[in-house]
Formats: sequence, structure tokens, C-alpha cells
Amino acid sequence: MANIRIKNLCKHCNVGSDAVNNVNLEIGDKEFLVLVGPSGCGKSTTLRMIAGLEEISSGEIWINDRLVNDIPAKDRNIAMVFQNYALYPHMSVFENMAFGLKLRNYPKAEVEKRVHEAAEILGIKQYLDRRPRELSGGERQRVALGRAIVRKPLVFLFDEPLSNLDAKMRVQMRTEIHKLRMRLQTTFIYVTHDQTEAMTMGDRIVVMNKGIIQQCADPMTVYDHPVNKFVASFIGSPPINFMTGHIIKKGSKYFFDEGKFQVKLIDAMYPKIAAYSGQEITMGIRSEDIYDKLFASEASLENTVRATCEVVEPLGSEVYLYLGSGKHSFIARVGAHDRPEVNRDMDLVFDMSKVHFFDSKTEETII
Repeated sequence: MANIRIKNLCKHCNVGSDAVNNVNLEIGDKEFLVLVGPSGCGKSTTLRMIAGLEEISSGEIWINDRLVNDIPAKDRNIAMVFQNYALYPHMSVFENMAFGLKLRNYPKAEVEKRVHEAAEILGIKQYLDRRPRELSGGERQRVALGRAIVRKPLVFLFDEPLSNLDAKMRVQMRTEIHKLRMRLQTTFIYVTHDQTEAMTMGDRIVVMNKGIIQQCADPMTVYDHPVNKFVASFIGSPPINFMTGHIIKKGSKYFFDEGKFQVKLIDAMYPKIAAYSGQEITMGIRSEDIYDKLFASEASLENTVRATCEVVEPLGSEVYLYLGSGKHSFIARVGAHDRPEVNRDMDLVFDMSKVHFFDSKTEETII
């Protein structure tokens, strides 16, 4: 059982920039928190400072009301699972899982009990006598998880544990970690650059960039209400489409004018968008919110955009259309039945109730 509080956490680099800049987080007991962001954003450095593997430049880390800044990693009662498994090649699976307990002088019977319990949970009992080289990547990852489980720590820390696995195995291991979390009922902090992992696994997502937390919220809030252009672009697959244009007013109505096409804003947006009338602005729309005119509702037809289909990517249950209109290219995600001819014009409808607008200078979300 563990609550974690991080206050004003910083990690300064020799080059003068901050790998982690003023991070503040509260992680609840039994919560699954995911740190996500591009390479170099500071997520792994933050995790390593929590673990005690990286020196803190300034700030505080509290675990269960205990300040752990100066407490060695071995005394923090946490367990970490690494990207590269970090297994001893000359030891058997049993010996790898038991190694940490033996260092702490646990009785032999207790060591055997914990190792066999963890092996049962992870389905690797039949591999206990094997060496790591005799295992697949997924099996090695299970051993690394088992080595963490036997410790019965307050907190589990995962540093991109699935990045070395193939796509099918990553999906399977995500499920296994979900089951493990439900069974162990403890606190998990998980680092990944894969936004799919973040969306499917976390109770909350912390999106980081350049050492700074951009947004911290539950997955659907981050997806539906990004606080800035970076978050909107990072979360979602395929990435959100961005288009630059101007807000214009016709009578009592506001429109987004791309140059080649215009789309009308919904009335609820007017109070926030009125101040940008006549100014350049960035509109973001996700691929699933762009429809073929043939399958759109009659009420939305006034926001029809003509675009040229440049590439068609069938993915089985859905199709990605790569399109061009005006000065912009964008992607639409449509049903499997919708496969237009390449290099032909088609009419598309934008769902204006789902669009986002961003300030072109600050990149902060307006709506």
C-alpha cells in the first residue's frame, strides 16, 4: 500500500537544460499511473529518481509520508522492471527470481514459496530450471516481472517493459500486466513512449515534453480535451490533423476559413472564439471525425469539404484515407466499405462538434 507525492522535482543536466523541470504529482494507493512522451522528455529520468537510481537535483519524493530523497534504492521497498529484462544469463529462472530475496537473507522455505507463487501467477513454473537464453522475449519479460513480484514491494516501477516485444506479444503482455495489477492491488508507475499502451493501461496519464508535465488526467479526458497542441498531437492514432486558417464572421455566424474551404463553427464555440475573429488560428480534427458525405447526416452537410484522395490504406475493419485539400494534407478513418479511387476528388464532412482550436502563438487550447 503506497501513496507517492512528488514536489518540485528537478534534474539538471550538464549542458544547462533540465531533463526534469519542476514535476509535481500525487499518486494514489493502488493507482496505475502512466508517464508518456517522446524520447528525451524526462519520463524515465523521473522514474529512476523515484526508484533512487538517479540523483535528485532539487525537490522531494515522499512514499507513504516518508521522505526518501536520501534513502538508498534498496531501502525504498520498490521493485523495478526494465526494458532490457536485466536477467543474469548464467542463472536459472528460479535463481534469477530468488536472487534479491537471498541477498536480503530470507529463509530458504520463504524464498521457494514466493518464487513458486509468482511463477504460478505468471504461468512460468515449467521454465524455472531454464536459462534466460532458452526463453522467448515474452517469457523473459515474465521472469523479470516475477523477480519484482517476489519482493512484494510497496510500488512497482516499469520502464518501457514491452518495447522489445513484437506487436502480438505486446498486446498479450499488456493483458498480463492488467491481470497482475488487479491481483496484487498495489501502486504501479509505468513509463512508455507508446500512446496506445498509455491509453489502454493507465488510470491516469501524465503527458511529458522537454522535462515538463503538459497534462495529467484520465485517458479519455486527455484524448477529448487536450490542454495544448502538443498533447493533441501526441495522443491518438493516427495523429490528429492540424490545419491553419483564419476565423471570419458572416452576419452572426463564425467560420474557419482555410483558404480553399470554409466550415461553420457550432454556436457553443462563439464565446471563446469571438476574440480571434480575423486572426490566424490552428484547427485540429481527428481522423474519425471526418466522414464521407455519402454516410454523413443531413444536418452536417453544410460543412462539406472537397479533397483529393491520394492514398488508400485498408486495415481490415477500417480504412485510412490520405487526402489533400487546399494547402493541407489530412487523414480520414472510415469504414471498411468505403474505398474511393486514388487521385479522385471526394466530398467529406467535418464534425465541427469534435474539432479543437489552438492559439497559433502559444499553442494552448482555445476550445
